[in-house]
Amino acid sequence: MEIVAFPVSAAPHAETQTRFITSDAERSLAQARLSPDERWISFNAGKLSEPGISTIYVIPSTGGEWTRVTTEGKYFDGKARWSPDGKTIYFISNRGGFMNVWGAPFDPKTGKPAGEPFRVTSFENPGRMILPDTGSLDLTLSADRLILPMMEASANIWILENVDR
Repeated sequence: MEIVAFPVSAAPHAETQTRFITSDAERSLAQARLSPDERWISFNAGKLSEPGISTIYVIPSTGGEWTRVTTEGKYFDGKARWSPDGKTIYFISNRGGFMNVWGAPFDPKTGKPAGEPFRVTSFENPGRMILPDTGSLDLTLSADRLILPMMEASANIWILENVDR
């Protein structure tokens, strides 16, 4: 798996100017996003041998060493999105059993985490929860809003009496 950059200015043959950023033979690399200042790229990396578990990393947009943003090998941490000022990386995680939005403070000058991840939402039951299907799940944000797909589940129990008549 690779992350590459294509210059839009080279359209309609941008592929001729592909610039390699990073790759990993043992991990799936997905959801690459440029930071607002275009100095950093956030992405998810999940070991192919551990489906359902992924970690968020940041790399310089020119390529180089990966910097881990979330805990490695324990949770699904994915769908990373930059805040408009580039100082927070928002993501979806199943820490605690249900999908919730988390934020990770980030220092855009050093390219390093600037503190521990913090919880943004508290959906803790199937009555209302973030869509658990990570393939369909997405996260979008603006200057003051997060937008994501939600799911409401409810059920009834019906008892039929005298069904043998």
